[in-house]
Amino acid sequence: MNKYLVKLSEISQKPERLIIGLMSGTSLDGLDIVLCRITGDGENARIEVLEFLTHEYSSKLRKQLRNVQSNENTPTRELTFLHSELGLWYGSKINEAIKLWNLSPDKIDLIASHGQTIYHAPAESSDELSATLQIVDGDHIAQKCGIITVSDFRQKHTAVGGQGAPLAGIFDEILFRDEKKNRMLLNLGGIANFTWLPSKESGKKVITGDTGPANTLINEAMQKYYDQPFDKDGKVASNGNVHSGFVKYVLLDPYFSKSFPKSTGQEEFRLSYIESLMQGHGILLSHDDLIASLTAITSHSISRAADEITGDQHFECYVSGGGVHNKSLMNDLKNQISQADFISFEKLGIPSDAKEATMMVYFANELIAGEGFIIPRVTDKKVHLGKISLPD
Repeated sequence: MNKYLVKLSEISQKPERLIIGLMSGTSLDGLDIVLCRITGDGENARIEVLEFLTHEYSSKLRKQLRNVQSNENTPTRELTFLHSELGLWYGSKINEAIKLWNLSPDKIDLIASHGQTIYHAPAESSDELSATLQIVDGDHIAQKCGIITVSDFRQKHTAVGGQGAPLAGIFDEILFRDEKKNRMLLNLGGIANFTWLPSKESGKKVITGDTGPANTLINEAMQKYYDQPFDKDGKVASNGNVHSGFVKYVLLDPYFSKSFPKSTGQEEFRLSYIESLMQGHGILLSHDDLIASLTAITSHSISRAADEITGDQHFECYVSGGGVHNKSLMNDLKNQISQADFISFEKLGIPSDAKEATMMVYFANELIAGEGFIIPRVTDKKVHLGKISLPD
């Protein structure tokens, strides 16, 4: 019998597991690596974040990824090599992290890798197929690190009838729904997604979805016009003036009028789309004003979604993702969503930057040691997410 299948069985029965979670979002900031200790499974899972770090993508790698991301004319050769090369790069960065944390690879039970989203195509109607593609090969990670690796979590979601995103709703509802308090968990990655968690005692349904762009348009414009990967602290936006008319034009996009749950990606919201709208409406903006207006598009689309979902109900709002460091964006959100108390995500026991990587840890743990979970409005059967790669 394969020794790693025996090891998987042993891992599944351990009282606790050490799992490394990986996340690289559509904003192309870099690779988040988190080390967690997890006990139990399902609703009884308890996660402790032990270590966390981020390896930024080099400008060369970021450019390579931007060339293939959401691009319908992507060269297949380039995409094929990136799939493997990124796996080896991820593996090398994991090995560096393990050494930095004074651990040996045999102490790590699993690696959980989300991968890099290249294309996301949610179905427009119930009779269409949703499809999504995340590259970064799990076999290369497993071989490079000598650790069993779980990856490709989104495919099962589409296989059972979902859109493949956002996955956060599953994780958020199981671990963070409160008995008495209404909560919203908002993630500001490339795309903004939220989970609305009405109190358990209310009996109301959880709602999740993508509100639209978060950092993706801002980052793309910063790279093009300032040769910077993102608007650090929102300083450029704070120096610019918002063109309110243009913000309104963008918010007329049909996506924003769709009902939740829904998902989107950079296939729909790219800087070229924004620039074509500007040209069509005869709008000329300075670079600072463009960044300010893109930031306003993000904040207004999120606040509109919050109003639509919550009405005037009071709730706690916990924000994660890279956008939490954009002071201009966060100030806008706090001013526009008056019914919310904004609380540091750390109060939930997870660093805001590590939230999505920690979510991968949870999904891998559930695949190996849990009974699976129901995906509301997708399937009533319990499912597991992820595929397993063995080192040999």
